[in-house]
Amino acid sequence: MGPAASAEDNLQPELIQTELERVLASPDFERADRARAFLRFIVDEALEGRADRLKAFTIARDESFDPQTDTIVRVEAGALRRRLEHYYLTSGRDDPIMIDVPKGRYEPKFSWNRGRPPELKTSIPESNRARVSDSTRKTTLAVGITLLMLLVITGGLFLKTHQPMSPELNPGMTSTPFIAVLPLSPISDDPLAGRLAAGIVEAIITKLSKLSGLSVMAHASMLKLESRSMSIGSIRNEFGATHVLRGSLEREGNKVRANIQLIDTSTVATVWADQLEDTVDKLFDLEDAVARQVTTELLIQINPDERTRFLHRHTSDPEALLFFRQALVLIMPPNDMTRVLTARRLFRRASELDPKFAGGYAGESFTHSISVIFLKAAEPAKSLEKAIALATTAIETDPDFGMGYATLAFAYALSGRPGEGLVNARRAVAVQPGDAFGQWLFGVNLILTGKPDEAIAPLTLALRLDPVEPRTPYQNVLGIAHYATGEYATAAQILEQNLKRGGPAGPHMEVFRAAAYVELGQERKAQELVDQMLLSHPGFPVEKWLTQLLGSGDNFRRTMDSLSRLGLPPNE
Repeated sequence: MGPAASAEDNLQPELIQTELERVLASPDFERADRARAFLRFIVDEALEGRADRLKAFTIARDESFDPQTDTIVRVEAGALRRRLEHYYLTSGRDDPIMIDVPKGRYEPKFSWNRGRPPELKTSIPESNRARVSDSTRKTTLAVGITLLMLLVITGGLFLKTHQPMSPELNPGMTSTPFIAVLPLSPISDDPLAGRLAAGIVEAIITKLSKLSGLSVMAHASMLKLESRSMSIGSIRNEFGATHVLRGSLEREGNKVRANIQLIDTSTVATVWADQLEDTVDKLFDLEDAVARQVTTELLIQINPDERTRFLHRHTSDPEALLFFRQALVLIMPPNDMTRVLTARRLFRRASELDPKFAGGYAGESFTHSISVIFLKAAEPAKSLEKAIALATTAIETDPDFGMGYATLAFAYALSGRPGEGLVNARRAVAVQPGDAFGQWLFGVNLILTGKPDEAIAPLTLALRLDPVEPRTPYQNVLGIAHYATGEYATAAQILEQNLKRGGPAGPHMEVFRAAAYVELGQERKAQELVDQMLLSHPGFPVEKWLTQLLGSGDNFRRTMDSLSRLGLPPNE
């Protein structure tokens, strides 16, 4: 970097043009033809004094283009913005000038790089706007036309495939890339190849879920997608995935060959494809290579803490990981104690196989807390003591394993220690922000500590990350959060949608459905639910259950009054 500029220095157009060429010649833009065209076009337009005309309509140059519904220009701008951010964090970190595209705008901003006086970080002054040469003007026009063609073509593809997404399953597209890692298809009938493929996918999902700049679909939903054989366009339209990672796996003796593709779901274009080879005993290196390449291609910023966790392996024992994963699948929905106790044995077996794997301890901790919240524990206090001890062991064993903090938070909240619970819940989502289970338990903790309004965001995120697996209780708990905030119509709608998608059902949720319908003035419907519940679960402890979720304030008392009026008795 050169000497610091004085307050009188200005950003001359020649310096900006030089920086533009430097950026376009970098590895970040080497194969990104659309991003190159987009950046050159908007910079040249700004230098020509036409920055105020850089609107989505102008860029697309298409009379039928509607910036409110056709998102292709915004998608391209977001991709360009991330590419520029990545460039200035890596190879361009010492460039004297920075080019930026602020969020929500298309006009580029030019500023001195770090180390320069902040008062000089401004757009190019009007008095210094220079006219580019005829040759540059022709280049700008050619690039603009090229960009127009690309936008119209890709925009057409997008409009043909885009359909409204289910709002309860996916709260909408965001600027953060959302990737679905599909199962690798074994090329042969080799059972070992199938197990290896499953392990690789599991590891990649776990690694990517640790990054705050990327969302990854949960493992359970990924398995459901495999059985549904959905097209790439359907995965985007229904669940909002921006990218899909897919491929195949072949084993020959001790060698493993993986053919991998990363696909942009908006254009169904291949962003990256490669054939990776390694030996069976070095599969971790192959997993790391794929995960790293995904972050490179999607220009994901990784802070130092995330980088350390990203490279960390939680277990080297595939059998321990298998038992852990089977237990997590089995325990959902967690309101059946036969299922919970079986999962507990599987979690314990994972710990026996690999005592350094935190997953076994965290999972077993969760089973003890679940027995308490569903009122199945013979001695709740002792069960919570075990839950706290096991979760603490998980954290001590592996501080980078997010589920350890999540299960400790759950146990603390049920033990009447809400402050300690929230500290650990926030730590869980900081360690593994893309983990649906952690986001769900964060939401549960917020409800248990009297903050249901704050719980809606993490619970919605959990559903976005794990949208396909209906057995999870994420949607039910989201309904409870809306009920606790007084949004009764939304609560009733969410709980009904959960039933339609085959989600968990039982007296725990029928109580909230009935109460919501009472608040909405639909007492006949509420009475039908109560009558059914009295027949199927006559001894259900309504008051104890509601006290855990709603506390003992006005909301709880109003709910109990309504249900009692319908014939549900309080606890004996």
